[in-house]
This record gives sequence, structure tokens and C-alpha cells, in this order.
Amino acid sequence: MNWFAKKVFDGGRVTPKKQEKSICYLSNIFKSLKYFANRLSNFLTLRREEELSRGAILIEFAVCMPILIILLFYIDDLVRIKRYYSQTEFVAQQFANIVQNISQKRTDKKIKIDDLRCCFSAAYLSLYPGTTMFFKGQGHEFAHIPYIEVYFVRGLEHGKASVFWRMNIHTSELSTISPLKIQCEPRLPINDYICSSVRFLQNVNPEQIHPSLSIKYGEEKIIVESFLRWDVDCKYSNGTIASNPKQTFKLYLASPNGRYFNSSTGGFFHSVQIFTPKPGLFNETPPS
Repeated sequence: MNWFAKKVFDGGRVTPKKQEKSICYLSNIFKSLKYFANRLSNFLTLRREEELSRGAILIEFAVCMPILIILLFYIDDLVRIKRYYSQTEFVAQQFANIVQNISQKRTDKKIKIDDLRCCFSAAYLSLYPGTTMFFKGQGHEFAHIPYIEVYFVRGLEHGKASVFWRMNIHTSELSTISPLKIQCEPRLPINDYICSSVRFLQNVNPEQIHPSLSIKYGEEKIIVESFLRWDVDCKYSNGTIASNPKQTFKLYLASPNGRYFNSSTGGFFHSVQIFTPKPGLFNETPPS
């Protein structure tokens, strides 16, 4: 049926075409446009958040990085200090063990000054390898020197105790270039050494001599204290001066706790060993 016939058949009216497909098509186009607009908005929002986040991360990094570096250096100092204490503790243990056995194959078992020198040099080899404990060039290899204090203590009545002598062993003198030249000097009760953590006292409670000392009436004890000594005049072998303990012991931030004789001399990293000597090794008279 042609168009004219159809028009006549319908009474002169032209039937309009159906719009469902067109409306559906336009709806899909609008939905696509809306979806694209939402995606674009989300993308721009994410980009803005990423930029803000990136800026915040940079600020946090700039603030936290110096703190992290400081913590790393401080942790390194704490590890180094802990190692020094472990080393001096090992030295005190080794010294006590060697003293107990060095004269056992001799007829005269009494400990002599030369015995103490040998014990000292052998015990400190773990901390001062080779000849680094001795004076060389214009000073010492590490600008600090090894020290050991030996105390002879006897228990008295009524729970008291007395120190009869102490022996001061070190390598601070310029002439100390070999084990037989190690300074080994007996001290009388009036010579209490401030750099030591052990007190040279008579007829007092044992803990006044040292907090960990326990002794019975008539019992004899030897207190061995090892530590490292620094003073402002200490020099490296090449003549360079270590102006303070922090520099001497290679610390970055932490300052080592020490017992100072004065503002320019101190003892550091003290470790104490207390033992009952074997019969015949020591008496009220200092070794000679």
C-alpha cells in the first residue's frame, strides 16, 4: 500500500511512527555521558588525593628521616657501650681464673707482682690485641688504657669486713712498653681510689665496700675490678689528643657513665668479680 492509499485508508491521517527505540537510544547516550562524567570526576578526585597524599608523605619523610638517623646512631652507641661492659666483665673473669691457677705448679704458691703483671696482660688481650695496651710512639693505640684494681678483704666479727690492701695495675706510664713493665703498685688504706667502684674501708658492713660483697667471719675474698681509664692527656700513638670520653670510645651521641677522679680523669665500664682465693695465694701482706 502506497503512502497516498494509506492516507486515504486512515481517513486522511498519517499515523506517527513509534518513538520507543529513539527514546531508548537517547537514554543510553545520556547514561553513557553521565557514567563518563562520574568517571572523570572520580579520576580528578583521586588525582587530587594522590597529590595531597604525596605531599603529606614528603613532609612526613622530611620530619621523620632525621629522627630515624639519630635513633640509628644512638642505637649504635648503646650496642658499643654494651660491648665495652661485656669485654671488661670477661677481662675480670679471665684475670680471676688465671690468678687462681698461675702458681699452682710452684712450691711457693704465693702470688707475686710479676704474676699479677702476667695475669693482667693475658686477661686484657681480648680487648687490647697484640701490643696495643702498651705505650708506643707518642701515646696508646686507642687513647685509653686498661686498669685493674685488686682488693684483699677479710671478714670480721659481727658481720663486718675490712680491706687490708689494694693493688693498682695499669699501663699509663710512658715506660710501660712490655708485660714486665706494667705498673703494679700496692696501696695502703688511706689511698681510696675515687675512679674505682670498690671502697677501701675497714671494719664496715661488707656492702659498704662493694654492694655485691658477702663475706663470713674469718673468710678471705679477692675483689677484682676491671675498667678503662681516660684522661685529658691521653694521646693516640700518632700524638693526636682524644679530648673527651665520647671521642675516645668512638661514641656519636651517648656519653659513657664514668667515675671521675677529677674533671680530666675518669674510669669507665667497670666490672667486678669476687672470689675466694685458693689457699696460699694471698695474705694480709700485698704481693711483692
